[in-house]
Amino acid sequence: MTKPSPHNPSNNLLRARKSAAAAMGDYGNAMMRNQDAGVQSRVKAQSRANLLQLKLIGQSHPTGLTTNLLKLFEPRAPLEHKPPLEKRKLPAYSGMSQFVSRFAEPGDPEYAPPVPTCETRAEKKDRIRQLKLEEGAAKVAEELQKYDPQNDPNVTGDPYKTLFVARLGYETSEQKVKRDFEAYGPIKRVRLITDKVTNKPRGYAFVEYAHTRDMKSAYKQADGRKVDNKRVLVDVERGRTVPNWRPRRLGGGLGSSRIGGEDAAQKHSAREQQNAAGRPRSEEPRRDDRPADR
Repeated sequence: MTKPSPHNPSNNLLRARKSAAAAMGDYGNAMMRNQDAGVQSRVKAQSRANLLQLKLIGQSHPTGLTTNLLKLFEPRAPLEHKPPLEKRKLPAYSGMSQFVSRFAEPGDPEYAPPVPTCETRAEKKDRIRQLKLEEGAAKVAEELQKYDPQNDPNVTGDPYKTLFVARLGYETSEQKVKRDFEAYGPIKRVRLITDKVTNKPRGYAFVEYAHTRDMKSAYKQADGRKVDNKRVLVDVERGRTVPNWRPRRLGGGLGSSRIGGEDAAQKHSAREQQNAAGRPRSEEPRRDDRPADR
């Protein structure tokens, strides 16, 4: 087989067609060769537009980034220039010898004024405690003027037949107290003390027996007895039998005093000996110990 001559006109025409098709991007595409002339012209126009856009992008920025990406790297606006502040003209420095005569002398009272002292935590605590004690003492003194157990309308019966029962449970009823203390003798009345405002029980009661011997028996035997799983403390009624008696709420009682100091506090129980009186504290008051006005 002989080699085609490069000077053949038919070969030159074929070579020109191939180079034109390769430039337009449709060489070797069988479908493009078979399409009609209108479709081929539109494809060629779109290809030229794409090439032109790529050239413009390449010419606009060396990185080839699009406009929306280049906006992310744009620098901020420069700061506004402000002129420097003008320095104020201050007066010239002068000496202080002209003011020396106005200074306080060592003998003047304002030369060394007293240093104010701050209240410490302990001092504040003591001051508040003393203030509360004074308020409590004033309130107790006011209530003590109104305290008169002899003329109390709620207190009835013979005080020498009445037993004082303390440390009761707050849920204990009068029927329960009466049922437990009837073991020492017949009972005329049981008075469970309640709060005047809330009407809740205060944990103590008065039991009045029909006979004095029954009260004495309960006084000697019922101390420490359990009532509703609570150990009670019994004592005679001292409000109407002991002269100048004050209850605990008014700073008296057999326990520690609320307004008195260590000397005024009475810490003897109902079963201890009272050295000052010369007889046991467990002994109930006698008939001759009644106040003179009765």
